[in-house]
Amino acid sequence: MRDRFNSLGGIIFEDCSVSRICTYDDAAVLQLADGKILSSRLIIDAMGNFSPVVKQIRRGRKPDGVCLVVGSCCRGFKDNSTSDVIFSSASVKSVGMSSVQYFWEAFPAGSGPLDRTTYMFTYVDPQPGCPKLEELLEDYWDLMPKYQGTSLDNLDILRVIYGIFPTYRESPLPAAFDRVLQFGDASGVQSPVSFGGFGSLTRHLGRLTMGINEAIDSNFLDAKSLSLLNPYMPNLSASWLFQRAMSAKKQSNVSPNFINELLYANFESMQKLGDPVLRPFLQDVIQFGPLVKTLGLVMLNRPQIIPSIFKQVGIPVLLEWSGHFFMLGCYTFLSTFFDPAIRPLLNTFPAKMKYEWRRRLDAWKYGAGLDYKLSNLGKDSREE
Repeated sequence: MRDRFNSLGGIIFEDCSVSRICTYDDAAVLQLADGKILSSRLIIDAMGNFSPVVKQIRRGRKPDGVCLVVGSCCRGFKDNSTSDVIFSSASVKSVGMSSVQYFWEAFPAGSGPLDRTTYMFTYVDPQPGCPKLEELLEDYWDLMPKYQGTSLDNLDILRVIYGIFPTYRESPLPAAFDRVLQFGDASGVQSPVSFGGFGSLTRHLGRLTMGINEAIDSNFLDAKSLSLLNPYMPNLSASWLFQRAMSAKKQSNVSPNFINELLYANFESMQKLGDPVLRPFLQDVIQFGPLVKTLGLVMLNRPQIIPSIFKQVGIPVLLEWSGHFFMLGCYTFLSTFFDPAIRPLLNTFPAKMKYEWRRRLDAWKYGAGLDYKLSNLGKDSREE
């Protein structure tokens, strides 16, 4: 990747940090810590969740949720042919001053046939008393051997992994400054259920590449135009209900097994409905049709779980989610029926109008999860 970037005229500044960014009508100027000055037509901020620019935009606002992750890559797993996406083997437990529901993910690593990566993660509300990563790691080393059916004595630890992934309801993050665009995790485009935005970034890469190229070529680099590249997406906002439902509460009036029962009910229903419903969800893509089918089947098969859902997530969250659910249906309808009628006319529009409508059509498509395609062979794909 670096060789290709250099061959195209790219320049990489290593061991450099930016101390200030100033935006002007015709350029953005970066002042490096060593005193050097760089100018650019567009700055792409890909510094992740803890970007200083994002902190300035959000003005220190507390995240609405946090995903805490610990894990490792180890060598020595003899049984290394299967993978887990969301695995749970225990109910809610207390860690320090908080209650947590642990989930697991495991998959073979590419570094060797006996190498395997295992994650343990949990969703929490960011507040005083939240579990520390050190506490999660202690539990990880205690629980992972049982989860994988092996002993730590048989494993060679190659790497220890840990991370904090804050999530905000108001995402993706619109551009706040001219000539500065947030990208990847910094943009908040990742689902609140995902660890981070790498999968989301690859999903949106084609859309963003074309949009950024068009913005630069046509000089649509004001904050309003750049914000069209990080639009409201109802399927992303609808994912908030899942994180809230999977987050344990310290003071809870539902069963400690509720989260596992809810996930079991959902996955059982999705499995009955088949790959067109199950696979998009496993790829963290929420679509209107599969969501309606899953919720309908859960309510028919397990109506007794509905009162606990209201207790777990709360009425205000459900009401807010209903709005996103309605918009998910609207975006699906617009992308399915209006997009084919409008797209052939785009080249007849003025440049600014064409740019805006292309971004609007992208928002409908990606906001409804319709960029996701299930091939005839059952393999997942996304349009490039």
